[in-house]
Amino acid sequence: MDQTDTKGRRDSGSHDITSPDKLVCEYHGSVEIVRAGTLAALVENLTRHDKLDGSFNRIFFTTFKYFTSGAELLELLIDRFDCSPPILNTTTTVEWSTQTKPLIRLRVIYVLKQWLEHFWSEPKGIDTDRNLRILQSFAKRATDVTETSATQHLLTIIQRRLAGLDCQRRSLSSISAPPKPILPRKLDKLQFLKLDAKEISRQLTIMEAHIFGKVHRDELLNKSWQKKESSSTPEPAPNVRALIRYSNQLSNWVCALILAELELKKRTQVIGHLVNVANICHQLHNYSAVISILAGLESAPIYRLARTWAMVTERSCNTLRPLQAMIFSAHNYQAYRDTLRVAVPPCIPFLGLFLKDLTFIEDGNPATTPEGLINFHKYTMLASTIHEIERLREAPYSLQPVPELQEYLATQLQSAVDLHEMWDKSCELEPRGRGLGDRPRDLYTPTGGMLASMVVACMVLDD
Repeated sequence: MDQTDTKGRRDSGSHDITSPDKLVCEYHGSVEIVRAGTLAALVENLTRHDKLDGSFNRIFFTTFKYFTSGAELLELLIDRFDCSPPILNTTTTVEWSTQTKPLIRLRVIYVLKQWLEHFWSEPKGIDTDRNLRILQSFAKRATDVTETSATQHLLTIIQRRLAGLDCQRRSLSSISAPPKPILPRKLDKLQFLKLDAKEISRQLTIMEAHIFGKVHRDELLNKSWQKKESSSTPEPAPNVRALIRYSNQLSNWVCALILAELELKKRTQVIGHLVNVANICHQLHNYSAVISILAGLESAPIYRLARTWAMVTERSCNTLRPLQAMIFSAHNYQAYRDTLRVAVPPCIPFLGLFLKDLTFIEDGNPATTPEGLINFHKYTMLASTIHEIERLREAPYSLQPVPELQEYLATQLQSAVDLHEMWDKSCELEPRGRGLGDRPRDLYTPTGGMLASMVVACMVLDD
């Protein structure tokens, strides 16, 4: 087993921007993992001349807004580019100036490109524009002293940012032709039970993937989705909150569909159709829809319908069990986490569990160590969760939208009342104390509330 040791590493060539400089690392074999440090030490590690740590850089740029501002980071990187040699003898100073400093400068140019190309999220405004102008002036000066194509590329990226253009490169992966939609005979009078379960699943997946794809990493920082709206500021985490609303609406719709049927047989048919939709969503790796549908089926107004559940077919019950097992709460939802870990995009995870993890990390770890250093271990954990979310949306779905079906589904979802308002309707359909009828209730037993902690972790807002 690898031995782990911890030590502090002091600055080896940029003493003019450190006061003092300290980095605390762990070593697992030959792998260096940063645990804590001063801001100057973290910036130095970002631009080391002797090592390029892509993992550290990605964590830093994902989370740096916790411990510094974009303007301060820009200033530190420019200072790092202009760093002076440590106090050495004449021969070593010349060697540092001719060999080490040029590499440091190249690293600064590289991380600036990385920041502007892949992680830039500074708010539009006068301050950001001014910082970009400062960076543009620096890049022009850097072009004169480094004589590399990298600085010219940096200038191009800065100009695109000033013009408000996107700078991120996107790989053009080949996407297979989408399957032909399975359409009903009439698109003007749509009914849930007459729609193909596979096509319902596809359209739900397209709709949710559209929202999920717009979630920006900054929305996942500082528990911004929990912050209250203000008339003077933009809506916090708008896409995360939109995904929360969508999941709420889907669960409410499931409940409303079942309770809308006065006949027992029709209710069991609706449940069976919903089970098929959930199963196909599972095949599409749309785990968010699976969990939202099961949350509706497990809600109190539906859970209590003993006579209805007693009549659900054996086939539907057998289909439900593995879905229920996947999201079982044992060991902090280990089965679901294992499923996500090996999932190949495209995929839509249930965001609630990620939000729960982010909240736990935020609340359970201090921002600084007892020595006053930035607790980079905390930000490593936060970044790991955010990067997993980003990994799962790397590939787009190859599915064909059907506007009529999406309009129908959107209208249905938005009109469904809250679960808490459906209890009376449930009691009207099956009054308390009624028997189960002729069929024993032994095929499927809803656990009633097994999803509560996952759902509550996500559904933190009520409109």
